[in-house]
Amino acid sequence: MVDFSKYYRSYKYMQDMLKSDFTHNYIEKALKDGDEGKDSIFGKTNEKVIDMDWVIAIEETLPYIQKAIDEQESFAIYENRVLLTLIHKALMFVDDKYSKMKDVPNDSYNNITMNRHLELNQQKLEFSVNYVNENHESLAEDLDVEDIESLSDFDRIRRIRQGLNECLATPLMKEIAKEPQVKPPLTQTNLLKENPNFKKAVELWNFLDTYKKQGFELVGEEYNGKMTDENKEDVYLAMEFQHFMMSITTNPALRKMLQEKYEEENALAKEEADRPEKVKEIREREKQILDLNSEIKSLKITLDQKEQQILTLKGQISALQDELDNTKNELKETKLKLLETQKEIERLKEETEKLTAEITELKETLENERESHAKQVEQMNADFAEKTRIAEENFANRLSAKQKEFDDAQTAHNEYVTKLNTDNANKIAELNTNHSNEVAQLKSDYENRIDTINKENATATANLKSDYEGQLTSMKADYTSQIKNYEKQIADINAENAKNVKELNDNHAKEIKTITKESEKRMADFEKETTKKMNDTIADVKKKAKDEVRQAEKTAKEKIAEAKGENKLFKKKKEVFEAAYAAGSVGLMAMLAEKYASEGRTDFADHLVSATAAIRAIMIAPTPKGITLTMYTHGSAKLLKLYAGITRYDVAIADTVSSFGGVEGQPVFISFAGVEGEVANEIAAKIKETADCKVTVSQNRRIQSTGIIGIYFCGE
Repeated sequence: MVDFSKYYRSYKYMQDMLKSDFTHNYIEKALKDGDEGKDSIFGKTNEKVIDMDWVIAIEETLPYIQKAIDEQESFAIYENRVLLTLIHKALMFVDDKYSKMKDVPNDSYNNITMNRHLELNQQKLEFSVNYVNENHESLAEDLDVEDIESLSDFDRIRRIRQGLNECLATPLMKEIAKEPQVKPPLTQTNLLKENPNFKKAVELWNFLDTYKKQGFELVGEEYNGKMTDENKEDVYLAMEFQHFMMSITTNPALRKMLQEKYEEENALAKEEADRPEKVKEIREREKQILDLNSEIKSLKITLDQKEQQILTLKGQISALQDELDNTKNELKETKLKLLETQKEIERLKEETEKLTAEITELKETLENERESHAKQVEQMNADFAEKTRIAEENFANRLSAKQKEFDDAQTAHNEYVTKLNTDNANKIAELNTNHSNEVAQLKSDYENRIDTINKENATATANLKSDYEGQLTSMKADYTSQIKNYEKQIADINAENAKNVKELNDNHAKEIKTITKESEKRMADFEKETTKKMNDTIADVKKKAKDEVRQAEKTAKEKIAEAKGENKLFKKKKEVFEAAYAAGSVGLMAMLAEKYASEGRTDFADHLVSATAAIRAIMIAPTPKGITLTMYTHGSAKLLKLYAGITRYDVAIADTVSSFGGVEGQPVFISFAGVEGEVANEIAAKIKETADCKVTVSQNRRIQSTGIIGIYFCGE
């Protein structure tokens, strides 16, 4: 990389030299005023910016290390182990930085454009800058070159790594590679102190131990067109120097005059260096006088310009005041909109509450229907159980009847068999056969009848169960469908309600945020612009000079005071308020202590401590615009009202009394300075009448001001 060290030193020296120069400041201001917003910087910068101090230190020492290695016929002596340790030390130092830089590209392209058209008095100047810088780094294939300046900074790092590794590969270093390395501090042997090669090695050792910087910076920047103020000021300095160079190039007489003056100043400097100290002081005073005269001329020009600027500022302040009034009106409208929005929110809240009540009622209805369905299901279960019981009872009765019929038949059959046995034994076999057949038939008929009854009962039971399950399924389906419909309706209502509320809140928040942001920005811009202009004006006229300069400065300050207007006067009144506040609050504390003591409070000291934080003061004071009514608390003042064009204090009495509420029965302390006592007494009477307070009036002769009335009380 190009070594810009001396350029940068010259750049900083030029900045310091021209900081207070009138011509420099004049031209720079014109360049700033000529900014049309078209300046641009495009491109990207990817660079490895390397501190070459450590690179050069190792580069310069490498030949000495190589010579020290070549000159040794002994091996594991102390000095050789110092060389081995130093090579490892340097290699670790370099590798640490190399590893972090090796994969970072050096690839940059930048384009800067800036144009200015200036009119300085009767002189017209045009500046045009179109700077293009392109850099695409590639690694060198051959690092073994005589002119190392032909290599890039990173290639030089690669070269010293290569050299250090070659030193480690020498037979001597390989031979002692397993020997213990040297630990600091070094023992200063004769060889280390006297041999030129080892002396350089020790110097590098000490350099590496004391080098604590990172040693490089990796830069990755992209420029999308916008130039910073710092960028512009650097280009302005280049344009000014370009203007100077072109001026002496096209004006030989100017160059000659400046050269003669330069030589005279150098000769005077040399002459003064050879003269006694007293003569130097005289020359220095003469030079200061010349500088002051020059500064006086510059100040006169500046004062003329500032008077014009003050007139302009007055107009701007007036315009800004109008704009501030408009902003206040907009804020009032915004507050009205905010109130309307809040009303709309309240309305939506009421609707939400109604919907919530309807949802609750709907849930209760659903719960009642659930209970009703449950009761219906319970009743159906009971009916089914009853029907099943009746069917089973009927089946048992029918079975009992059939069993009785069978028993009766069995009895008749036995009687008949007995009779047959008695009448005709021969017919027993036939009767037995007939009996067996009849029994089998009866048994078959009985079993068939039982099967029929069982089937009928099973069919009836299945039909009842099917009817019951069908009804139950249908009721469950209807109930589930109704629940889903109700839940969907509730979800839809909640979603719509949430959507409406969120949309309204979001719109409201956005509107408030936008209006607040715009208002704050306009107020901040107004404050910033006013403060900056006033600070600039003050800074321009605060240069020291002799009588003529002091007088000019005084005139400028008076002009500035006019531009400041009410702000400065308000600040002055604020300082007076602070003094009056301190005195008046003591009087109020005394009254409160007396009140608390009369009430028999044993802890009135604690009450006084808490009351101190609540002290308020209503200040009435005159200004060039009229009477002001100001609320004052600990360290802050707030203008309550301005009675424009009015000088009578009595007009503020009603507003004064209405400005502090919640002090019924509490003591009030009135302090006045430079005002007729009748005015303070009239205020006291009004307070006693309307607020029923104990009031003490005291003239404050210590306040070095006129027209101050302070009414002190403890706020809520």
